[in-house]
Amino acid sequence: MLNKNNKLIKKLFFHESWDIMVINSKGQHVFPQNTLEILNNAKAQQLDKKYIFQADPFIIDKGDHLYVFYEAFSFLNSKGVLRCRILNKDLVEIDDVKLDGFDELKCHLSFPFLFHLDGQLFMIPESSERKEIILFRCVDFPARWEKVKVLVSDLAVTDNVIFGLNGLSYLVSTSMDNEMVIHTADSVFGDWRLISPTLDVCNEHLRGAGAPYTVNGKTYIFTQECNPEVYGKSIFIKELTRLTPDKYEEKLVGRISSSINNSDGIHTLNFTDNYIVYDTKRLTFSVLSTLKKLSYKIMVNHRKRLFN
Repeated sequence: MLNKNNKLIKKLFFHESWDIMVINSKGQHVFPQNTLEILNNAKAQQLDKKYIFQADPFIIDKGDHLYVFYEAFSFLNSKGVLRCRILNKDLVEIDDVKLDGFDELKCHLSFPFLFHLDGQLFMIPESSERKEIILFRCVDFPARWEKVKVLVSDLAVTDNVIFGLNGLSYLVSTSMDNEMVIHTADSVFGDWRLISPTLDVCNEHLRGAGAPYTVNGKTYIFTQECNPEVYGKSIFIKELTRLTPDKYEEKLVGRISSSINNSDGIHTLNFTDNYIVYDTKRLTFSVLSTLKKLSYKIMVNHRKRLFN
């Protein structure tokens, strides 16, 4: 009975609150050799709290500034928007800008996956409510972006990442049922086709948790631990040992637990040569939690009807 009461209290009066943590690795980080050591021992700085959810951080280390691209979410509009927090080399926050070029999508946005190609910066945000995977290009760093093309349509997927392997481009996403969805093309701007390779996975947690990285000829991916009761519990580091249109194989390299900062969860991690960023979850008490959650569901259902 006590456990049932605790679960009911948590459901009625607690909601998730996400924040972004930044570590200055001072050039000492060598992925994946000492990633867990630094996460467990280095001091992380939390970005100023401005939104209920500050999550899905992707970073650009440029000049004397660190640019943290992230999802900002408030229960007031129940829709994630994309922003960029700008810090100096001492991790002092100097600006927080809303990204321009995404408003016409009119949907919830998150997971602003970034990648460089031919000297240009591109982004694929999560826009599953539109049932589209959309490619954007930065035209005035960091704030102004323009739509390039819809890569995949009529498909609701989340946490999209792109990487090249053996002469092909791969687009790896996650379905709303947390199943891996893979497309391939000759190039990023080519025609993407859905493939169904045989999966040889190390666990059932397949939802993306950051950008893939290639180090010393090996490709690594991050996935987040999710189940029906807990969203964003920990992150798995996996080596992609084989990927062809016919076969997908991975092996587990490490696991990043929320114990690194005694939180309730972690579900996105990215890094540069000098910095590591991740998001962290805490359960927050509020007498209005039930109303906030109800408002969120109403707004989500409204947008679903709009796009349908």
